[in-house]
Amino acid sequence: MQPTSPRDLLKVDPKDREIYGNFSLAHLTAYSVHWLIVWEIPTTYENVSVLNARFFPADFGMASFPDLPDAVRTNRSLLQMRPKYRGLATSDPRRGVYLTEKGRSEVARVLKAIGGPTFEGKAVPVEAAAIDPRRPNKNRERTFNPVQLLEDRRTRLLYRRFKEDRLGDTDVVHLLGLLGLYDHTPPVEVRKAFKQLQEAATMVDDADFLQFLAAVGDRFRAYLERPDSSLRRG
Repeated sequence: MQPTSPRDLLKVDPKDREIYGNFSLAHLTAYSVHWLIVWEIPTTYENVSVLNARFFPADFGMASFPDLPDAVRTNRSLLQMRPKYRGLATSDPRRGVYLTEKGRSEVARVLKAIGGPTFEGKAVPVEAAAIDPRRPNKNRERTFNPVQLLEDRRTRLLYRRFKEDRLGDTDVVHLLGLLGLYDHTPPVEVRKAFKQLQEAATMVDDADFLQFLAAVGDRFRAYLERPDSSLRRG
């Protein structure tokens, strides 16, 4: 069976605590986040809390009601997963939870130790259980991941020129290269792409990249603030 909606998470079987007991709650939560991503189910706090409680009821179920999720405990583990602590994931209440490269690597260890999920005694398809969490598949590539986005943008020429203190040598073509856009892209879409980078950097508290974007914003302010042709015609 493969879940197609959050309600299907209620059919997940619990794992053996004697097998997973040596892993931290943060590692177990990363395991749950990984499977939500594989199944293309939103990685919201609610969904992570439910799946944690299904996989690991002794650790993520409520004390007097083990069949119900303890969302507070899941939230604490998510906080521990953030970059300034264990560095396994980033999270945002509006978008969900995203594993970092380190988080995907750690999930691989958990997977090797405790295996994949089962639903009412039936194992998930082998191809799903065998997915390497360190290498995103096509489904994951469609998921917004702020850490991966910023890592990719750091390879662009505009960022390298900024680190070399040569931002003055750059042109609009380098800005478009950073954003992955073309010279005929409407101004509103250019601003939207630039704002997405700002939101991603803010989400993961990346001070270096925010400083870079502030400098880029000043350098290309006139280009970024161009009016749309449709507005000029109106």
